[in-house]
Amino acid sequence: MVKLYSTKRGVAIAVVLVFCTAILALIGILLMNTRQQRGTFGKQYEQTRALMAARSGIQLAIYKYRVLPSEYYRIHQLSLDVKNGADPAEFNMTRMMWLHDLQTANADTPAAKIKQFLETGSAGAGDAALVGTFDFGVDEFDLVSHNLSGLYTQDYLRVRVWGSFNGTRKTLEELVEIKIAE
Repeated sequence: MVKLYSTKRGVAIAVVLVFCTAILALIGILLMNTRQQRGTFGKQYEQTRALMAARSGIQLAIYKYRVLPSEYYRIHQLSLDVKNGADPAEFNMTRMMWLHDLQTANADTPAAKIKQFLETGSAGAGDAALVGTFDFGVDEFDLVSHNLSGLYTQDYLRVRVWGSFNGTRKTLEELVEIKIAE
């Protein structure tokens, strides 16, 4: 009987060794597969950071509109005048001045301050791979109106912004519902 007990013990050790070898093989395969995808993860990281910069631009544009709506409505009225045959020079100048604060390329603007904050925030992480250059800017900022049933008109701000991180560039567009008048 003692001999039978020792044989079963030897089989159990062999089974455990086979399971451990199988687990180690699976871990090795998993590590090899993820090692090949590191370049993909880096691109996804840069794209995510570029989208984050673009989102910052959208938030800044919406904030500027909400704080200074009368300035924007002046631009909108000028755009309507240009469509009716007025000289576009004043419209282009006023629109360029409106968008000036929303470009990171312009020094001492709110966008440049946000860019600086994003870059110091990523540099503060301590990892050299996280450090990068952010840029963003607003391409379009327009008022869009949709006539719904009856006399009801729904107004939206359409904001199209680009953002980049280390040269990876992404574009984001958002419609923000607004009420112009009751």
